[in-house]
Amino acid sequence: MPRPITIFLNTDQSRKTVFLLPDNEPDVRSRIIKEAQNKFRVKGINTIYLPGGVPFEDNAFPPALSSCFVGKGEPFVGRVAGPSTAAARQPAEIRLFAQESYIDEKAIAQMKAVAALEGVLGVCGMPDLHPGDRFPIGCTMIAEGIYPALIGSDIGCGIALYELSSKRLRLASQPKRLAEKLRGLDDPWDGSVAEWLGRYGLEHHDRWKEFDQSLGTVGLGNHFVEICSVEAIADEAVATELGIGANSIYLLVHSGSRGLGAAILADARKTENNPYIRTDSPDLEAYLADHDYAVKWAAANRDLLAHRVLTCLKPASSEAADEHEVGSSIEGESLRKILDITHNSVTRAEVERQDLPPKVTWIHRKGVAPARGVVPCAGSRGACSWLFKAEGDGRVNGFSLPHGAGRRYPRQAMHDRSKASKSSLHTTELGSEVVCTDPDLLIEEQPEAYKDMDCIVEDVEGFEIGKGVVKLRPIVTYKVREGGERRK
Repeated sequence: MPRPITIFLNTDQSRKTVFLLPDNEPDVRSRIIKEAQNKFRVKGINTIYLPGGVPFEDNAFPPALSSCFVGKGEPFVGRVAGPSTAAARQPAEIRLFAQESYIDEKAIAQMKAVAALEGVLGVCGMPDLHPGDRFPIGCTMIAEGIYPALIGSDIGCGIALYELSSKRLRLASQPKRLAEKLRGLDDPWDGSVAEWLGRYGLEHHDRWKEFDQSLGTVGLGNHFVEICSVEAIADEAVATELGIGANSIYLLVHSGSRGLGAAILADARKTENNPYIRTDSPDLEAYLADHDYAVKWAAANRDLLAHRVLTCLKPASSEAADEHEVGSSIEGESLRKILDITHNSVTRAEVERQDLPPKVTWIHRKGVAPARGVVPCAGSRGACSWLFKAEGDGRVNGFSLPHGAGRRYPRQAMHDRSKASKSSLHTTELGSEVVCTDPDLLIEEQPEAYKDMDCIVEDVEGFEIGKGVVKLRPIVTYKVREGGERRK
């Protein structure tokens, strides 16, 4: 049954319009933008916010909401509603682990704002630190309670690494043919969602069934799947322990909980822009249950994506596997998961205190990896990625490491700066192929939009919080094919 949705103009919220959104609308985001442009007569509308400033880039409008805000890329108009006591307290300590990497002043300002919030004990910025819509990305916040907005809308987003094939040359030498085999990844998976989620101990809730069609899909933004090879091994012992060798082909999967995390955040922000959930709050248990569900759902999503890629690459039958068939190198092989690291989450941690019971704190990670063992750090589609091994006890850096290169330029700025040819956007300087038929995304995710990965490595090693152990070179980076829905 169609439901009324009220659209407000972000920069002038006295202007509004109402339209009926059909239950079966195939492209909700485009429909909202079209309705807004027709009513407000404003060109260039390209941004949608849910109440409280949550960016809406999915294709499932949260059932509990009935309004949204549209604009042309400007920040959400509205204040961050924090506790009234926040201004009276001393801001928490801020630490920035970046000397070689570019840091936007807006990100510093956002870190300072977070440090002033009630209950925040410390804020750490990684080398990939960059501004978010309201709060910084590439940042760890330690607090006495939980701020759902600091974790963001893509709860459970992370990067997983798999060994795709133990035979290198045939796959690595044919990136264009390899890219052609990656088809159908944007379509809803035709398997049993309940059965797949059950493997991860997740019940198939009616509450979240609207996100079934997103399970096993990449999403947009900076998400991707990437087939890669080993460019260099800096620590043979660690590489051997992980089972990583120069003659294999690997798969990086960067994706999260899709619209599920956004729905959880929107639910938490129904009454306040930036709610603070104290440890004694009755809301704590409910939020953590939803959060933990989304984290597991996101891990299930990455694994399913990896299996779908493997299926794409395998020949239709064993008879078709010959030396000329690009997928014959992985016939009979199965995926081996090496790492799976979540970089959008909140984690309970106890701090030891002399002559006192341990203090319960909550580590909020937004675009940062936990500093445990080895973690993947994604480059851009035109730059190599790295695996970092955590160094030290982690206390100084908030038990965290960078999750990627981090944006150097905002998305809209890339449209103003871009002079690249279409061919150069699909074939990188490394000779790797990019599968992306969304013209806006292709421009926004250019390698030049991101920081220099070499600087990220220098900062991680220079501050002695980690060391590079394996360098991975992209062969094919998959974003979205024609026909794939524009969903985050």
